[in-house]
Amino acid sequence: MERKGFTRQGRNIAALAASVGIVAAGIAAAPIAGAQSSTWTMPALRGEVLERAVNSVIGAAGEDNVRFNIYDSVNNQVVYNYTNWVVCGQSPRADSTVKVGAKPQRVTFALKRRYPGC
Repeated sequence: MERKGFTRQGRNIAALAASVGIVAAGIAAAPIAGAQSSTWTMPALRGEVLERAVNSVIGAAGEDNVRFNIYDSVNNQVVYNYTNWVVCGQSPRADSTVKVGAKPQRVTFALKRRYPGC
């Protein structure tokens, strides 16, 4: 008695195994899309407008790797418009190397109003 369809089923299984092998090899060889270096350098931002300072830090570290602590160093005002403020102090200090960890790095900016500035 001849089994019909058994040879066809065997070809289908072989084709499936080959396809899975190709996909698995492609996944293993593909680079990780969101991979970044394990450190970044804090830019020097004293005297910089707050909006540009925030963008510089995000450009250096990546948006997911930083959390900002921004405060008015004179009158304790709420900071809404980032173009009206100037960075007068920063932490971490300028040109320091910062490690990327499991938690985002806290970046602190002490601010004054843009005019007269620091």
